[in-house]
Amino acid sequence: MYWEPSPRDVVREMVRMAEVRKADVVYDLGCGDGRVVIEAAKQGARGVGIDLDPRRIKESVDNAAAAGVVDQVHFSEGNLFQADVHDATVVMLFLFPDVNLRLRPKLIRELRPSTKVLSYCHSMDAWEPDRYLKIRTNYLYYWMVPANIGGHWAGQIDRSGSSIPLRLELEQEFQQVRGRVMIGDALWRIESVSMRGRDFNFMARGGPRGDRLSLNGTAGDDLASGTLESQGYFEGTAGWTATRNPDTRRSLAR
Repeated sequence: MYWEPSPRDVVREMVRMAEVRKADVVYDLGCGDGRVVIEAAKQGARGVGIDLDPRRIKESVDNAAAAGVVDQVHFSEGNLFQADVHDATVVMLFLFPDVNLRLRPKLIRELRPSTKVLSYCHSMDAWEPDRYLKIRTNYLYYWMVPANIGGHWAGQIDRSGSSIPLRLELEQEFQQVRGRVMIGDALWRIESVSMRGRDFNFMARGGPRGDRLSLNGTAGDDLASGTLESQGYFEGTAGWTATRNPDTRRSLAR
């Protein structure tokens, strides 16, 4: 028998997929009657709902009071594109496709790395989702805002009491990264990348004998550090640190 999910089913799935916890601050841009923010508040989170329609804001406030979570939520009338979203840890969207695309640069620019973004029905075009879930005839899309790691990095590998020069030359489009790793004079080309917020892993191949290399790291603004594992070039694991030339940093907000 065909089953079309109810709005309540979709809301619960969005909150579940975002793994909303007490420490989260959940924003719903275009909050309607407030049901997403209210469901997040029931999980202990704080919530913020923004909508252009004052009638929906009043409805949201009334619904929050009825649910007993009025002290955990805030609803305001406003323009999504002018809203301050810096403190969000989760952003929920159920908007039109063109609005998603217009919001995309703002989300990339203003949200901190590791912030989760979920959208029901509509994607973000070139910003491919990290995960998605089919709910009957529609999809629920999930992204985690990536750190900006593109550019030229220079640092060192610390191994057995000695230092080896390290360089990273990276090009990034959203969470997709390509480029190369230089250790001393040896070159590795990145074959695959995994990013989760500020954390990343590169699998690369190269060196004198085409060895495999695994480089794990955590990025700050222009600082990064982590561990490197190699089989063949040298055995075992070593720590590394690197600093980015700020002139080579490029915005991901497009």
